[in-house]
Amino acid sequence: MGQLSLWQDAVRRPASQRWESNMNPIWAVPPGMGTDEVRWALAALAERHESLRTRYVRDGGSSDVRQVVAASAPAAYQGTVEQEQWSAMAAEQLRLPFDLTEQAPWRAWAVQKNGLTCQVQLVIHHLAADGAALTVLQQDFQSLIESRQAMRPAPTPRGLAARQREPVYVARLAAAAEYREQTIAAAPQEAGIVRQGLLRACAHTGISFNLARQTAQKLEVTLPNLLLAAYSRALAGAAGADPPLLCLLSANRLEPSVRNLVSSMTQWVPVRGAGDPGRPFAAVAADVNINAIRALQHGIVDPAAVAPLDLDRGCFFTFVPPPPGTGAAAGGALGHSRIEWLPPRGRSGPSFYLIASVFPEVSLTLRVMRSGYEREDLERLLSSMTAILRQGAAR
Repeated sequence: MGQLSLWQDAVRRPASQRWESNMNPIWAVPPGMGTDEVRWALAALAERHESLRTRYVRDGGSSDVRQVVAASAPAAYQGTVEQEQWSAMAAEQLRLPFDLTEQAPWRAWAVQKNGLTCQVQLVIHHLAADGAALTVLQQDFQSLIESRQAMRPAPTPRGLAARQREPVYVARLAAAAEYREQTIAAAPQEAGIVRQGLLRACAHTGISFNLARQTAQKLEVTLPNLLLAAYSRALAGAAGADPPLLCLLSANRLEPSVRNLVSSMTQWVPVRGAGDPGRPFAAVAADVNINAIRALQHGIVDPAAVAPLDLDRGCFFTFVPPPPGTGAAAGGALGHSRIEWLPPRGRSGPSFYLIASVFPEVSLTLRVMRSGYEREDLERLLSSMTAILRQGAAR
């Protein structure tokens, strides 16, 4: 269902924006590894994960699409480039869209510096892997290139798709569709939204990952939901009433059977915010935590059974987790906060969108493509969220 949601979003985009689903991870290569080892490890990675061997074909000209999996790894390895050469071609390769009906959804290069292989540069379509799946791919690549031993096949997107269409899943999908419809209907209406312009700014809050973790623990909420609560509180303060509709990016990896699945599993799920900007933040955080957990329980929806989300209505939120293996440490003192203005990148997706990253410190990147918003509005909202989080961290 996650792949189908992303497919439907991608095909609705103008051709000039199709590349915006491309991601460009960078993987380190252990010293002493040559290009032959890199080529073998990438091929073995594609043998292990079907998503890297999959094309997507419209079924009978309808809006349905089916997966076509190649029996062997495609020739996605593009060869070796010098680091200076890659620097010159990186932007062009990122903006080169995939034809997912004909091509493998990824390509990769071994990058050399001073004649030695130092990293692998990839361009991979979001349909093949979401953020969690990129982490799985990187870990498997490191294991393959260090051990030189093939890995057994991993769970497959086809297997998940089959389970999601079994009769036992019908009630779950129906409940998710009902929750979605009711939550959107209950949210305040927003009139006169016009998509235009593009502003991007990042608030570097000065709050370390460990200090943020400790703040979430004190409030008895999850770290993602602490940041979502600050977002909701700041939006309510700006509106002077109930905040607009909130939409949360759901990773859909709550079940152990899919935690290591390489695919795209993310879908947007609406969530109730917390109004009344005069309430204590601890109470707001507790409510948002409960609302977000309930939303995630309805995070898998059949795109064919519901209307597409209006990406110009509501305020969208994504949480970027810390790298795997990030351990706990002392919180430390608060650092300085600042707001950095960023260049534009891409015009597809939600027109009001916060991406919250927590490592090594909490950073809040806000992208707005709506009329009526100026730089001062973004600065005010980011400053409000920063102040809310810093006040909680200082207690």
